[in-house]
Amino acid sequence: MQGILQRRFLLLAAAVLGIGAVAGCGPRHAAEPAGDGPRIVSFLPSGTETLFALGLGDRVVGRSRFCDFPPEAAALPVVGDLFAANEDALAALRPTHAVLGRADAPQAALLRALGCEIVEGRAETAADVLAFADTLGKLFPGRTNGLAVAGSKWREEMEKISHAESAEAIAPARPASGVSRLESHAENAENAERVLVVVSHAPGRFGAAFAAGEGTYLDEILRAAGFANALAGVKGYPSLDPDRIAALAPDLLIDVHPDGDPPEEDAWSYLQGVRVVTIRDTAALRPGPRLPKVLERFRGAAR
Repeated sequence: MQGILQRRFLLLAAAVLGIGAVAGCGPRHAAEPAGDGPRIVSFLPSGTETLFALGLGDRVVGRSRFCDFPPEAAALPVVGDLFAANEDALAALRPTHAVLGRADAPQAALLRALGCEIVEGRAETAADVLAFADTLGKLFPGRTNGLAVAGSKWREEMEKISHAESAEAIAPARPASGVSRLESHAENAENAERVLVVVSHAPGRFGAAFAAGEGTYLDEILRAAGFANALAGVKGYPSLDPDRIAALAPDLLIDVHPDGDPPEEDAWSYLQGVRVVTIRDTAALRPGPRLPKVLERFRGAAR
């Protein structure tokens, strides 16, 4: 049971940290980029999405196993596993740049030895996604489509997510007459639904679960959607046992699954009076260009 829990959480870890999973198949054939220019391999699913969103998809020649969106990315050769890069595949692809979640990731030494420039694509918050888009714009001037430039709708939506504060997101734009904006913010924040976002849990009832705390992109999404995080004051993605989950007593539990996850028995029936919403959307487990769409999914869970 614990192994299944860890395997499902690996999807989120791969998205955020770019560690990838053990590649179970050989490279696929894909069209070679035409002419001179960058040849990019990406070990980071959110990084791959951002590359394609900014118009650099035609320069991507290799990917990690989890880099499966957009569909064009899934046709690219797999060049890595959990802790290392596939040297033979990389030598054949001749990449000039490699996107990793961290500049000191396990694959970095081999990639540098092969002459790759490491591009850090940290993706733990909406601000990280924007910063990576800026990095790509500076690194490949004239090659991106301008999606992330000031004034673009996508950038404005991402900045709202990044800068959302609970009270600010919840309060109406024009508070009632005689009520100060600050008082209105405080009242709405106090009345906000307390939400626990579960990103992975063991199958069946009474299983342990990983949930999103403060300092995560899912916490930002919650606040931008007008919710309060039931894990306020807790950082990262803690593992919670059923007693801890019950003690948190959230108003709403959002259970996030990857696309195509099969239906399962009710894992939360032991929680009395807790509304449960299941969201099957891999984008919610992958901080990247689709976060504004994830925000809409979360808003749809509100009463």
